[in-house]
Amino acid sequence: MTLQGRGERVRRLRRLVSWSLGLAAVALLVPSARADGVGLDALQQVLGDTATSPIPQGWTLGGVVYNGSSTYSAGETATWVVPGGIYIGKEFMYLGDRAYYTFGKRDGLSFFGRLRVRLGNLDPEDSPEWAGLSPRKSQLEAGLGAVMVSPVGLWAARFSSDVSGRSKGTEVLLSWSAPVVGNRWLVMPSAGLFWRSSGLANYYFGGVSAAEAAPGRPPYDVGATWSFAPALLASYRLSPSWLVGAVLSYEAFAGSVKDGPLVQKRGRYDALIGLGYVWR
Repeated sequence: MTLQGRGERVRRLRRLVSWSLGLAAVALLVPSARADGVGLDALQQVLGDTATSPIPQGWTLGGVVYNGSSTYSAGETATWVVPGGIYIGKEFMYLGDRAYYTFGKRDGLSFFGRLRVRLGNLDPEDSPEWAGLSPRKSQLEAGLGAVMVSPVGLWAARFSSDVSGRSKGTEVLLSWSAPVVGNRWLVMPSAGLFWRSSGLANYYFGGVSAAEAAPGRPPYDVGATWSFAPALLASYRLSPSWLVGAVLSYEAFAGSVKDGPLVQKRGRYDALIGLGYVWR
């Protein structure tokens, strides 16, 4: 084999290794389907298309290590290693368990449609304390939202509803994000206020129907509820091809959630760190 042929083989092998690592290793900033993603609605506002952009345009493939607590007192803290990919473009954005399409922009205001798969968060087979409960399964949500650019940060508002007939519930989010962008890096603190209808809150946040009641587990109606969720998102571009990032979020439950017989806790957290290969 000639030196030229051997060099081409090495270059192909390097490309294959980089592609395989990216595919097998979650793309950076993929939100877990257990997390509600405060701040993610505004990601397109800090999108870049240079070799040093901390939020690059196009596909990013990779892996993320996720750790998060359960909504329920009998639930276990979960740790996952998740492979996958994200795509961030000027109009379309795909983030693993959710997708956005921006259909209008005007004077610092953009409007988007959103689809999300909310994973189920309770399986009676996982805990003896949940015997007699119905499983809380996944649902498909659809909604609309808007992001406004202001001198003090990015403001977002959106609503979404169950379109799969699972919980028949609705969620509204009002959030603020303050991206600080440097050469290769981004730090973005955010804060969000959630309102959830009684249908969604009872299904995913501790409701107990009369048919599910048992000794020590009375019927419980969560009702419509509010919760507050701060978050921090960070990203650093290691090279034109690689970036690393992290997301940390916490959701503080309102009294009607935290006092429920299935919950009995003040809140839950989600944390992830990821490595991504920028596919250019």
